[in-house]
Amino acid sequence: MSHAQIGMSSDRLRISGAFGDIEVDRRDIIRFPDGLPGFERSRAFVLLTSEANAPLQYLHAVEGPAASFLAIDPKLVLENYRCELNEADLQRLGADRDEALLWLALVMVDANGAITVNLRAPLVINPRGMVGHQMMPHQCLYPLRHVLTPAP
Repeated sequence: MSHAQIGMSSDRLRISGAFGDIEVDRRDIIRFPDGLPGFERSRAFVLLTSEANAPLQYLHAVEGPAASFLAIDPKLVLENYRCELNEADLQRLGADRDEALLWLALVMVDANGAITVNLRAPLVINPRGMVGHQMMPHQCLYPLRHVLTPAP
């Protein structure tokens, strides 16, 4: 069974996952033209939120191989988090320098139970164009595995 199916309306998409079956608006699909590292064939995602799991969000593939990622706003991890995008990065996103962008850091739960977040290579999304890329921002000195919760 597919992880995404067309719902009753052509504007809606029914998806299934660990969060159950839900419908999302097709206008909420975020395109990742290059996919994500290791998931290059998954190029269309929706961002799902739940009060019960806040501030975590789920980035869930709706096309290509099934993939779902936990994500968090990096400024909720480190209040002073700051990375800069160069002109080439902004062009890839179709964004202007002063445009508001959505930044997300992927959260990983290691086999030993440690919870880490990738602050070095955030996902950056242009909400105006609904396009995103995983970036390695210029002069971003944050770790790939910033520990949120150490292993028990």
